[in-house]
Amino acid sequence: MVKKIRLLGMEIDNFTLREEMMKSETFYHKQELNIIRTVSIEMLSMAAENQTVRDGIKQADLVVVGDREILTEAGIYSAQRLHEASEHGFMSEFLKERIHSNSSFFLVAQSQSDFSAFLQFLKLKYENINIVGNYVLDTGSSDYDMMINEINAAAPDIILSTLDSPQEDAFLMQEKAKISARVWYSLSADYQTTQKKPSFLFWIQQLIHKGRFKNVIHNYEDRHE
Repeated sequence: MVKKIRLLGMEIDNFTLREEMMKSETFYHKQELNIIRTVSIEMLSMAAENQTVRDGIKQADLVVVGDREILTEAGIYSAQRLHEASEHGFMSEFLKERIHSNSSFFLVAQSQSDFSAFLQFLKLKYENINIVGNYVLDTGSSDYDMMINEINAAAPDIILSTLDSPQEDAFLMQEKAKISARVWYSLSADYQTTQKKPSFLFWIQQLIHKGRFKNVIHNYEDRHE
């Protein structure tokens, strides 16, 4: 199976769930911060027009595919991979494994309402999770030093982030070296998708995102023939 797929001029990891888990295990033997990022069709559509988002995806140590359409657009039709992407298997397995290993977590969110919903989700799904701190970074804020100080004081193993792109991308490219943790897991795409209720409006929104993604792919290919 191809381990890298190429879309919109970017290379994206195409590992099985087992391979993703094995790669993530290596991060705890390194001194520097390692970035895990779930990418969605919305994020890739944004990356086609925003260099900061492209650079943010590129700097990730592990890129997890969060939508099956990313795979099919790259010509990947493995039933196993399509299922893993659709069901967001990595997020669930990663959190269960790290909770079982007694890892500590620090939560970063974009707003107080986002944080409250995120915390409720985690407590409901993963009741034994050890959360040692949190920080809300308001949209447009650049007060990164205070957030970094809070993170380093709490000394977590893993940071779980639901920050938006491109702010998260810019922050990590600028401040990654200052953060004392093993893993920064940007799981906004996974978390937000699992929060959605399968309403009629949800399916309409999904169709719009999928249609836009296909147009972005085709327009990129036309410009780079």
